[in-house]
Amino acid sequence: MFSQRDTRTSSSLAMRAIASALLAMILAGCASSSPSPSPEAAPRATSFEGFADGLCSAFDSMFKAVGNPDTGGGSDLSKQLETAAEAGDLATAESLARQITSELEAGRRSAAYAGGWTPGAPAAGHMDRFLIAYEAWTTAHVERARLGPAAADPQQAFEQAGGLTAWEGMFRAIQAMAADRPPVEPHACPTVPVSL
Repeated sequence: MFSQRDTRTSSSLAMRAIASALLAMILAGCASSSPSPSPEAAPRATSFEGFADGLCSAFDSMFKAVGNPDTGGGSDLSKQLETAAEAGDLATAESLARQITSELEAGRRSAAYAGGWTPGAPAAGHMDRFLIAYEAWTTAHVERARLGPAAADPQQAFEQAGGLTAWEGMFRAIQAMAADRPPVEPHACPTVPVSL
């Protein structure tokens, strides 16, 4: 049987434990409520040169992730993903999809940067939507690996996500931007066959 002193000690220890737990929850709440950097806070292009560098980087990510849509030539990653999907190799398809999506997301960050230059914002916005459509294409291949022929067609997923419209819109927007482009030599992207 506990003495009155033992009861006070136990009660004091219990109160300390409760106070510690409450303090930990408050601190965790403060840490989780701190704002994370928003895309708007990221650096943005302020000139044609910045826009061109950003859009070229977005094209570079696209070529690495999925290849050249103009020629229909896939990247190494996209070809491997298609093979894994057809073989029903879900683990490989998921691994490749993560790599492709990571590259597409890098392209989206580059497009967001490029969109800071106002005349180039429409082209950058179309590039962003185009990369999102390829994320849908990538996910559809993973589902093809999981479900077989019953899964949605990846090309259909790409088109339903607005990929074709975004691709055409991007080049129309680049042509429309010509009036605001400074009188400099065309900006040739260093790693892909694109000039702006």
